[in-house]
Amino acid sequence: MIKVSVHESKSFDPAVMSRLLEDDPLPTRDEDDVPKGPFLTLDGRVHRPTSDFLRSYAGARAESGTARRYASDLRGWLDFLCNVRGYHPHEDYRDPVFLASEQDFAAYWRRRQYGPDEHRLSSEGWKNARKAIKRFYEHTQRAYFHPPPFEIRSFETRDGYRGTQIAGYEPRRRRTGSAGKPLTPGWAEQLLMGALRVDLNGAQNDYAGADRDQALISLCLGTGVRRHNLAYVTTYEVPSRSELPFTTIQVADLITKNDAGGEALTFTHRLPVVHGYMDGRRVEDVARRPYRPAGPLHIVEADSRGFHYVDPGSSDPSKVRSRSWPETDAAMRLRLVNPDGTTPILFVNTLTAEPLTYSGMQHVVAGAARFVRERVNPDFPAGFRLHDLRHTYAVHLAVAIYRGVLADAVRHGANPNDAWVVDHIAQAVEFVTYSLGHSSEDSTKLYVQTVHRFLGIPIEQFLGQP
Repeated sequence: MIKVSVHESKSFDPAVMSRLLEDDPLPTRDEDDVPKGPFLTLDGRVHRPTSDFLRSYAGARAESGTARRYASDLRGWLDFLCNVRGYHPHEDYRDPVFLASEQDFAAYWRRRQYGPDEHRLSSEGWKNARKAIKRFYEHTQRAYFHPPPFEIRSFETRDGYRGTQIAGYEPRRRRTGSAGKPLTPGWAEQLLMGALRVDLNGAQNDYAGADRDQALISLCLGTGVRRHNLAYVTTYEVPSRSELPFTTIQVADLITKNDAGGEALTFTHRLPVVHGYMDGRRVEDVARRPYRPAGPLHIVEADSRGFHYVDPGSSDPSKVRSRSWPETDAAMRLRLVNPDGTTPILFVNTLTAEPLTYSGMQHVVAGAARFVRERVNPDFPAGFRLHDLRHTYAVHLAVAIYRGVLADAVRHGANPNDAWVVDHIAQAVEFVTYSLGHSSEDSTKLYVQTVHRFLGIPIEQFLGQP
């Protein structure tokens, strides 16, 4: 283990220096010759990049407390790179902070926000750490011409303040003990009506994004995937139609919190509208303009398992490479271009044909919910969020497993067995844990603690049957 430590600079004392040197020290010209600000050491050796930044920051500003806090936050980042990611500066003399990639930073974010209690920071603590790391890499960009291992975006507030921030990697929401707002099957259907902008009289408002919004909400209700997965899922990964009540969708490791990928059970009755969007309105939207991402990777061939592609920017642009979907991260997915010049990302902006953003997805759900409250059912839950669709999926899946629907489907499948037979709700919750990709049952229990309230609803409604 490498010991990473924070030290405070001491005032220059000529008498102390004389005693150590056994001679008179060279005279200092002014205060600029005196070290300022805290600094970091690795096994007792001064870590130059972070210490240069801290000295520069402390020298330019009067608030020494901020510099000390930055030092503490950078100590955590450096300790993670050395002792968790295995970058050893004393073996090959390549500095860990320059070796760090975005995958390293993503892993650090997960550790600090979703890891064990002893490593987890509060939401405010993570904001401070993210700011310190961002400022440090802005310094390395100026001083060493080294680019940051993440995207830094500029922003401007309503009152005119301009600044920069790391794109994404937001602090986790504070757990309040709420089980969210899972919808009954009836309310779920009303939300889909809201997505289509269809009122109680059957009249549909003219809205270009209706098919996409209905497909997005339906896929989330059917699979329970998180927003991050929803943003980057491709058309190739959407499950095929099935006569059985359930199928599965592959959830990619590299675009999932805590790398908790795998397969998620999927309600098949939620898939037809997704395929309808893929074959209909989406085709029209992506045909409007070619997709031109930075550093494009051109797909040669693809299926539900993976794809073959060429990289025009590589040293060998004709070389065909292969990748499976589970091992393809978000950044690479955004660079992919289909043979017809379109993006393989499933949900796109109806105007630009670009992949739909996180905020755009939240607007989809908020707009549908607002339409329901105003034009369909005023009692629809206020403040309903995109993540509540995942809550809804968890509860519906728990009910279906408890009622034996999944066990019956498996019995009639290719490999019949009774592995999915349960005799109490707690067992059903355990199975839901696997499908949601949770490492802890506590997270799932937060979603499904209201399952008992849904047990009086006919099971046919959970399966889309009249």
